[in-house]
Amino acid sequence: MAGFGLKFHHLGLAVPRADEAVTFLSGLGYTISERIFDPEQNVNLMLCQHPHMPAVEIICPGNGPGPIDKYVARRASGIVYHVCFETTDRLASLAALAAAKLNPICVSEPLPAALFAGRAVSFYAVVGMGLIEILE
Repeated sequence: MAGFGLKFHHLGLAVPRADEAVTFLSGLGYTISERIFDPEQNVNLMLCQHPHMPAVEIICPGNGPGPIDKYVARRASGIVYHVCFETTDRLASLAALAAAKLNPICVSEPLPAALFAGRAVSFYAVVGMGLIEILE
C-alpha cells in the first residue's frame, strides 16, 4: 500500500444515464461490466476497466432519492465526483489522514457494496482532495 495505507482503485463518474458514458469509455477501449443495482445506495453501477488507463465506475440513479442526485442535477452531462482507494485497514488509513491534518469527515459509514462482492465501502470528505471512497 502507498501513503496513508491507500492504493488507487477507480474514479467515480456520476451520470443521469449510463448510455453515453458507456459509448465513450467503450470507444476508448474500456471493458464495461454488467450493470448492477446496489440497494444499499440506490444506484446502478458499472465498473469500466482498461489495461493502460484508470478504472472508472459509472454511477447512475436508481428509483427514488439517492446519494448522487445533487451531482447529476448540477451536471447533466456527468461529473467525476469521487476517487476510490483500497485499504487493508480503514481505521489506520483514517488515522494517518487525520495525523497529516487532512481531517477526513465521514459522509457515509461503511456499507457492503454490490459491485465489489460485498466488500465494505465508505465515503469521506478530505481536505485538499474532496470526496474519497474507501474500499476495504
